[in-house]
Parts: sequence; structure tokens; C-alpha cells
Amino acid sequence: MLEIDLDNLEEAKRILNRGLTICDEEEVDEDDDARSRLHHNLGNVYMDLREWDKAREHIEKDITICKKIGHCQGEAKGFINLGELHYRVQKYNEAIICYQKALQRAKSMEDEDALVSQIEQNIKTVEAAIEVTEELKHESQNLKRLERKLQSARGTGCERKNLLQQIVSLGHLIEKSSMTL
Repeated sequence: MLEIDLDNLEEAKRILNRGLTICDEEEVDEDDDARSRLHHNLGNVYMDLREWDKAREHIEKDITICKKIGHCQGEAKGFINLGELHYRVQKYNEAIICYQKALQRAKSMEDEDALVSQIEQNIKTVEAAIEVTEELKHESQNLKRLERKLQSARGTGCERKNLLQQIVSLGHLIEKSSMTL
């Protein structure tokens, strides 16, 4: 959709919601693939707007419709979007579950090697984020320990050494935190 490509997300949201209204006015079946596409795109728009609850609502509606109409590729892509949402809000375990569901569906289809590869890469990205998050927790605990040590080292020869250790620890935290962005 052009509005999404142009980063005019508010206008895209308005147009897509109008599409759902037209579907209601024209009494388009609740499980119609047109509604699925509208929900899919609205989920993406709301995710870009960081409106997580609305994004999740539309993504889940997309998945439900695709499941009911037997659109396996759409269902897989819906789970990819839901995994992306969980990844963005740092719910990494939920993201992996969604990606595994997407992977299961993608593997059940023929000629979807690129989709399978994309999902497998997404899983690796989430696993790396989990690892970095654990490293951040560990380094944060180390920094707190060093801060406590500094209080008892004030005015002694160990004060300088402790300050240097804190600087190194802060550097590690900055480095690791930039990896999660």
C-alpha cells in the first residue's frame, strides 16, 4: 500500500479502517480474504505506530480468518507478524512460539523455501536478543556491585581502580544495549 510505503501511517490507518467499514456496509462475510488483508495491513500499521494492543488485535483477526479459509501462507505470515510484535516489545519467548507456528505452516507448503528461511532467521535473531538480554542483566548486576564497592573505597588507593572498572562496565552495557535496538 502506497501510504504505508510513504510512511504516512495515519492516512494508511484511515484508509484501511474505511475498508473494514465498507466490508461491513456491503455485508462482506467475516471470513473473507479481503478482510484478512485489511487486518494484516492494519496490524502492520499499528505496529509501526507502536500501538501494540491494536496491532495484536488485527494480527490475531488476520490469523483467525486465514485459518478458517484454509489460507496457510496467510496464516504463516500472520504468525510472523505476531512474532515481530512480541519481539519488538521484548517478549522473546512468545516471539519464538509464534515463529515456530509460522515455521510449521510454511514447511507444510510447497515452494516456500524463502519463507522458511526468513522464519528461521527470525528465530535466530530472537535467540540472539535473548542472549544479549541475559548479558545485559549480568553486566548490570556487575555495575551495581562495583558501585557498592566504590562507596567503601572512597578516599583510598582502590578508588581509582574501582572507577576504571565502572567505566569498563558502562562501556559493556552501552555496547550490549545498542545490539538490542
